[in-house]
Amino acid sequence: GFTGQQFVNYWVHAQHLLADGQKMAKSTGNAYTCEEIEARGFDPMALRYFYTTALYRSRLNFTFRALQAAQTALERLRGLAYRLFTQSDRERVFSEEPLAEHCWSDAFLAEVENDLNMPRAMSVVWEMLRSKELEPVDRVRLLLDWDRILGFDLKGYLLSERPQKKADPESYLTSVPYSVAMEVRERGKLRAHRDYAQADQVRQELGSAGYALRDTTRGTLVLPRRPEDEFTVISSSADVADATQLPDLYEFSVNLLAHNSCEDLKRCIESICQHAYDRHVELVIIDNGSTDDTLEYLQQLARGGDLVGAYGQRIALHVLFADHNMGFAAGRNATMRASRGRFIILMDTSIEVTGDIWEPLEKTFADPSIGVAGPYGLVTDDLREFREATGPDVDAIEGYLMAFRRELLPEVGWIDEKFRFYRLMDIYFSFFFKTSGYRAVTTQIVTERIEKHPHREWYSLSEEERATKSKKNYDIFRARWHHGESLLVVNFNPEHWWRGHDHAHHVAGEHAHTAEELPSPGVMHAHEHRHWPDHSHSHAHYHEASR
Repeated sequence: GFTGQQFVNYWVHAQHLLADGQKMAKSTGNAYTCEEIEARGFDPMALRYFYTTALYRSRLNFTFRALQAAQTALERLRGLAYRLFTQSDRERVFSEEPLAEHCWSDAFLAEVENDLNMPRAMSVVWEMLRSKELEPVDRVRLLLDWDRILGFDLKGYLLSERPQKKADPESYLTSVPYSVAMEVRERGKLRAHRDYAQADQVRQELGSAGYALRDTTRGTLVLPRRPEDEFTVISSSADVADATQLPDLYEFSVNLLAHNSCEDLKRCIESICQHAYDRHVELVIIDNGSTDDTLEYLQQLARGGDLVGAYGQRIALHVLFADHNMGFAAGRNATMRASRGRFIILMDTSIEVTGDIWEPLEKTFADPSIGVAGPYGLVTDDLREFREATGPDVDAIEGYLMAFRRELLPEVGWIDEKFRFYRLMDIYFSFFFKTSGYRAVTTQIVTERIEKHPHREWYSLSEEERATKSKKNYDIFRARWHHGESLLVVNFNPEHWWRGHDHAHHVAGEHAHTAEELPSPGVMHAHEHRHWPDHSHSHAHYHEASR
């Protein structure tokens, strides 16, 4: 239209790349750059392979687990290509002689021309490479020809030093710490002298330090162990087994979410250990895709097992490792699913425990009407502006320290994982306790037994980023609780108790009718539903044939 001339023959509209079920975008906080991918040890070509696993018109959900699978497949493809290459005449492989027409080429191109069906095209690639009807040189030539479309740069790989280095033990030794390399060499001497028991001991020690060994005819290859081989690695909160219906094993499960800020995390953990007293405490920590020394710190902590308190008592430790930043709510859901304490405490790593927080919280929950408690409370008059309040009854408990009975989780449910940023998530979650009929109450004495340090994530953002992320979270909150005025402390009345739009009483109209009043099956009717003195509406609904 602008130039007056045809620019392309076809426009191809691709679906969105997703992360955690949401469109990947910087503003959402779930986008990754190629530099970040490489920093995690991935070959950029693994991304290209990953994109071939779905049709361009289909949504593709990105996870690092899926990317790891793509990188493994790419390495297998390269390895198979190199083995065939070593069995071939190099001059013939790179000959300018045209390829003869072949059914394999027809099959590959048919899938490419079938609306760019790359998953099916890759299936043809693997079938051809494994086929015994073709000579190795013919298979390599076909693969390199198809790579003009695939773009994996297989020719560059075959001509590089990388295949030889993958089998050279010395190339691995240069990429690990000197002390590790020395132990590997010492183990080689032990094996040469047939001292296998001592050699196995060295292997075990290196394994505990996070290294895996693979013995080959050319020597021992040493490389860092894959996290999933050593730790609990997850891609979503649903990857964690739901323990909410299992018996309590501890009095308190303290849930910590770590994303960088290693010093804050250390201070928080050490303060809990120092002031656990004689309580049976469990620490459930998730590393939510840290990119600094937090990851290494938690790995070492996990390798050491349970922690020890100031009085020599055991503090159970359960560490989860997310293979990417799943977002704040997903991280919280993951730790709650794993918790086995009678009470769960969602604690921010900016909190430093300085005294006994356990007894006052336990006393608070002796009142069964209380659902959620903590030292810092918020109230509002209009669901827009929230202000701090000492309570005891408040509209929400701030997420710096938020406690509740684990047995309530099946009733109140999980946090909406659209909350990738932390702000307003605590208010949103508090309202689920209130709409379930429980009170939100402050336990003021706890403020004297903790120290609240600056929240680093907030101060790491620009004013614009804070505003954008906060607005997005407020929209999520408002969409769910826009008629939540009846839940507020300032005007709570049991007669106007609103259970929420998705509650059966609200949507399905669960109520009793006499036989005379009961409408005929399939006949829709409605009743006025009032959840605020100046607001009421009706939801049309059906009733079953029998009551």
